[in-house]
Amino acid sequence: MAGRYRTLFGDIHNHNAHGYGAGSIERSLEIARTHLDFFAFTGHSAWHDLPALQGERERHWIDGFKRLRDTWPRVQQVIAEGNRDGEFCAFLGFEWHSSRWGDQCVVFPRDHRPLHYTADPEQLRHFCLDEGALMIPHHLAYPTGQRGVNWEVFREDCTPVVEIYSEHGNAEDDRGPYPYFSHSMGGRETANTVRAALAQGLRFGFVASSDDHAGFPGAYGEGLMAVLAADLTRAAILEAIRARRTYALTGDRIEVDFAVEGATMGASIGAGREVEVSFAVRGRDELDVVEIIQDGRVVHRAFAEEQTSMAVAFAQPIQLRLEWGWGPWGALALERVCDWAMEIKLTGGRIERYFPCLQSMPFDEQRRHRFERRGGAALQIGSYTSRRNAYRENPNQSVVLELVARPEDSVELALSAPVTQVSKTRLADLYQGSHNLQTGPFPGESYQWHRLVPRACASLEGRCSLAVPDGRSHVYLRARQKNGHMAWTSPVFLNYR
Repeated sequence: MAGRYRTLFGDIHNHNAHGYGAGSIERSLEIARTHLDFFAFTGHSAWHDLPALQGERERHWIDGFKRLRDTWPRVQQVIAEGNRDGEFCAFLGFEWHSSRWGDQCVVFPRDHRPLHYTADPEQLRHFCLDEGALMIPHHLAYPTGQRGVNWEVFREDCTPVVEIYSEHGNAEDDRGPYPYFSHSMGGRETANTVRAALAQGLRFGFVASSDDHAGFPGAYGEGLMAVLAADLTRAAILEAIRARRTYALTGDRIEVDFAVEGATMGASIGAGREVEVSFAVRGRDELDVVEIIQDGRVVHRAFAEEQTSMAVAFAQPIQLRLEWGWGPWGALALERVCDWAMEIKLTGGRIERYFPCLQSMPFDEQRRHRFERRGGAALQIGSYTSRRNAYRENPNQSVVLELVARPEDSVELALSAPVTQVSKTRLADLYQGSHNLQTGPFPGESYQWHRLVPRACASLEGRCSLAVPDGRSHVYLRARQKNGHMAWTSPVFLNYR
């Protein structure tokens, strides 16, 4: 997919203890390298209009800002040493808070850059222009004056993209899924949504990032971004972001091509009375719907196959999700961290690709999730799960396997922790339904092979023609899987100057 570009996945807004989060910068880098192509650490730097709180509770933020300032040399060095063009890209950054103007994430193109302190968003913008840095507003839809976006200070020059989704929720629309509820700033304000800003004629692309505070870049479900880049280098990733060749994801690594008159996502083109839209979507689960949105309205809907025959399903690569976790909850006073060690072996066929889906909790400075290929047909996994502080109360981890195999082939799963168990499941049976297993009696941990996903049910290609109104118009794609995970492409802008 994506023609001459590579699709790379990353997170350019996340936190740790170098600020008021948890975990070391070394841990953040190591976790990012485990399952992402790139990341930017954006430590909490300042909040010039921080309100006073009862009992001086504002010290939570103030002390966090001091920690970043005091450890900034160490952060700079770790990021500089962690970047490996062609292998993994690490960026330096910081987050600027403002009740009045909204929060901004600054991402530098170079190493060893300074923190910048100002109460004026225009001064921050000029600093970013001088540095060649990105300035990206996030959790847009909170109310103005409560750290929501302030579109009055939006400028395209160093803000080519905005953060449409993060652990706060979805800022596309005030009626869309994933509402804001996890924090104190309130619900979504209509005027601060992406839809409202695009209707004003503003031009920007879409990204998502986690805003995770547990030192876990790319936390599943909290936000992820994709870029269409020429190669895996800092320069190519930044070029893609500035060109708005980006799309936003909630968690699953949905692969998307989207073009209008052959111009890829983020482009600005001149158009006549009609344009042709083309798209190709490949999900990690069955697709629910792919929608084309023009000027705030759904103008085209497309649906993948609901089901297909076994012969058709196995004629192309299939996808299979293994999920593990569940287990006792806090009300039972049995809440714990469970360590997992397992090996997946495919008897016949091969594992083409795998896609980790890693939740951020529980926080642990030492534990890591590990994935190691064993030839073309085996994958070794080390992991851990717990209900402790789980994001949106989901304690589970999972991985999606893309397989080339036959119905008579099987997946063998050998657990050595938390218990010793071996199971063998035919793919033909997983075509029919899931296979659920327990590590012991209630309320112990469980694991599950989900029902396999044929490509015809997870992929969709199509075209449609759209009328172009007088004046400016914008068009983007929104995809939703049956498991709820979503993708939003950056718009293509028609007749903008």
